[in-house]
Amino acid sequence: MSDNSWLKGRTVVYNPVPKAPPKPRRFHIGRILWTALKRTCIVIGAVVLFSAVIGVWSAVRSGHKNVPAMPDQMVLTLTLSGHIPEESGMSQYMALLNFRDEELTFNALVDAIERAAVDPHVKALAFKVSSAGYDISQLQEIRQAVLNFKATGKKTYIYSESYGGSGYGLGLYYLASAFDEIWMQPVGVVSVGGVSAEMPFFKDVMEKYGVEAQFFQRKEYKNAMEHLTSSKMSEASREETQGLIDNLATQLIAPIKADRQKIAQNFDGLLNLGMLTDDVALKSGLIDRMDYEDALIDFLDKAYPNTDLFPMDLYASAKTRDHLDKNLLGGKKVSVAVIHVDGMIVSGSSGRSAYGLESSMAGADDIAGAIKTAARDKKIKAIILRVNSPGGSPSASETIARAVHWAKVTKKKPVYVSMGAVAASGGYWISTEATKIYAMDSTLTGSIGVVGGKINLEKLWQKYDVNWERVSYGKNSSMMSMNTPFSDSEQKQFELTLDNVYDHFIVRVAQGRRLTRVQVEAIAKGHVWTGKEAKEKGLVDEIGGLNSVLDVVAAKNGLSSRHDLTVLHLPSVNDPFSVLFELLSSETFLPDIVGKVILSVHLMTNSPRLVYDADLPQIKG
Repeated sequence: MSDNSWLKGRTVVYNPVPKAPPKPRRFHIGRILWTALKRTCIVIGAVVLFSAVIGVWSAVRSGHKNVPAMPDQMVLTLTLSGHIPEESGMSQYMALLNFRDEELTFNALVDAIERAAVDPHVKALAFKVSSAGYDISQLQEIRQAVLNFKATGKKTYIYSESYGGSGYGLGLYYLASAFDEIWMQPVGVVSVGGVSAEMPFFKDVMEKYGVEAQFFQRKEYKNAMEHLTSSKMSEASREETQGLIDNLATQLIAPIKADRQKIAQNFDGLLNLGMLTDDVALKSGLIDRMDYEDALIDFLDKAYPNTDLFPMDLYASAKTRDHLDKNLLGGKKVSVAVIHVDGMIVSGSSGRSAYGLESSMAGADDIAGAIKTAARDKKIKAIILRVNSPGGSPSASETIARAVHWAKVTKKKPVYVSMGAVAASGGYWISTEATKIYAMDSTLTGSIGVVGGKINLEKLWQKYDVNWERVSYGKNSSMMSMNTPFSDSEQKQFELTLDNVYDHFIVRVAQGRRLTRVQVEAIAKGHVWTGKEAKEKGLVDEIGGLNSVLDVVAAKNGLSSRHDLTVLHLPSVNDPFSVLFELLSSETFLPDIVGKVILSVHLMTNSPRLVYDADLPQIKG
């Protein structure tokens, strides 16, 4: 019988030939690197493609968002609802993508009001304001711009549902008092009850849970951690806070009496009443008309026939565009760099911290880099630091201060400081070397001092039977541990660092302001001053806002107006990558619970750092 085993697995149509098993692939570093390179290129290509799409989309969308033509005659309208941003930042990109409206910046607002004052097409101003929180320094600049507008003979109107419905409306009424007519909706209230400040003290409740705050200050007015280390306000702190309150109250009340003659005699009595109903406010002269918003619109239509109501933000955009067009066609222009220092001063890069611990952080690397870039640019004739900061890291502040010194001394570039609502502690440290320092009357500045320490949780762990064991090398290696208090040796060394920072602060102020150490020490000690007081004491040169500084720069460069300047705002963060990260970090992508977990981990894992920011009381008025 024949052997047919060879037929198994075979057919007439297809007879597969067995393949030899593949040889095992040997480890090859070149192949791995090549694969990694290809994948990296794919990722980079995807990001570049995304950036290109964003750029094209932005360009296309910008073509469709033209500012409408301004009418021949108009009443400019504006709705204010609290603090106004100092710079547009990324909002212009987000606006081009229709994710949000572009914000009207504070300086653009003040500039638009002043332009409108001499614009024959603008017949009046009409503001609608809410009772949200405002920076007094911003209100002072806006109010002055409104008064300048009125001085040309044009009328101004202001409307609100209430002037301080939450109980604090003196600042808002201070702004309203500059207008010709103050309107309020029926059932509204006017709260002109003065200015107050309050601060909680946690020492007693912390002790119940076994938590101890170990902080040391230089000197008596540097009260940043007093609410943790004490059960009540110290005499020095009370003296300082009362002085700030009295000074700010005077700055608000005196102009109200000057510009509202009908209530000048009895305003103190109205202030002591605090919150006044609509009828009392009308009869007393605090307001001029009690009616609704639609009634104000009807009134404006009749008072200014053939005149359109035109939004202030569109007017500002149109004027800005005209200015840019003139610069592009007008040949050589003088440029000035405005560098924003906004928020807590930290080492490294700028950014925003998690969930409101601090709305923004001013990174020393970014700011110092922007100063150096502007100083090297021959087209930039001056640098302006716009400071809105309560302080932060001493070393980070020193980095910025050194960049200011280098720009002024080495590169011979004038550096001006324009202080906003607050430029205290580190915010003042970086200002000391400036060619000139400008502040508003209500700016909070100074606070030349230092405070630092840590939280001790030793007794808390004992309450819950948690035992921490330690292995270390070095006598003071666990100095900043939150699980044990400072030993005598650790406290001695730590306090030496505070003395060192304070001494450096005194020297920097003395050199920058051309004062003796004795003179600086007399106004230092951690004391916070208003801008008005700071000028009297030599810490500030002039009272005025950012526009005042721009006027000086324009005059020194032979220009007739600051409007002839090309203003560059730095550091710039407007790039497609930032837009992407802004989208990814929005609330849509980060649920609230995730953010709280991240915040909790952040607080548990980060050791206390040496800071000297001004922990100012919450001032309401």
